[in-house]
Amino acid sequence: MKRYEQIVQGFWCVSKALRHPEGDVMLTGDALRRLNAGDRLRPEEWRLRELIHVVRFDIIEGNTSWRPEQLKNGSISTLSTTK
Repeated sequence: MKRYEQIVQGFWCVSKALRHPEGDVMLTGDALRRLNAGDRLRPEEWRLRELIHVVRFDIIEGNTSWRPEQLKNGSISTLSTTK
């Protein structure tokens, strides 16, 4: 898989786990590791870089105003960063 495809796939998995209550459960540390792959984006890939930044901010700052079930068990917003 190419670099860009890996970054997009990681973003998609994290975004789905974060924003869809029925999505797969993911530890916060795992999510941030996947998003860190975005650091390898080229300057012309700024749109994806901005999307990754927003998702990373939502995880770190706990911004869940868009989620109707903010405290759903197993959601990424309620998990700690350690295993």
